[in-house]
Amino acid sequence: MGFKEEFLAGKFTVYAQWSALIAMILLIVLGAVTFFTHVIFSALAIAIGVLIIPLEIPIFLKICPTTPGFDKFVKVFDNAWLRFAAYLIFSGVIWASLTLNGGVLVVGAAFLTVTCLCYFVAALRKQERFTSAITGGTGVSTSPV
Repeated sequence: MGFKEEFLAGKFTVYAQWSALIAMILLIVLGAVTFFTHVIFSALAIAIGVLIIPLEIPIFLKICPTTPGFDKFVKVFDNAWLRFAAYLIFSGVIWASLTLNGGVLVVGAAFLTVTCLCYFVAALRKQERFTSAITGGTGVSTSPV
């Protein structure tokens, strides 16, 4: 299945994955840019951005050496309801940066909110987790080369 077909398939977990990847990039970059003006929220944004990497990029777990405990931790979030809850918390933390004039971090919070809503719709529709083949997800061969 190609990139275009993945988006046209109506699988909200794919939409959530891509929204999360955009949020990840924004949180890491904007967290670094605003680090000296908003230390706490910038550090949290960077931490959340880094945490999104193993959650949303399946090939990361295949190519990077990880411990069985870390793999088990990531597998807990295969459920759409748990991902919805995690992204709800992530977005709430970054939205809270507005209380201290967080500025541009709001852009990352917006994408985290979109991710949260996509996982919510996927959970309501009881859709199985489907990840983009571009990120090493569903449909990519897991056999050794």
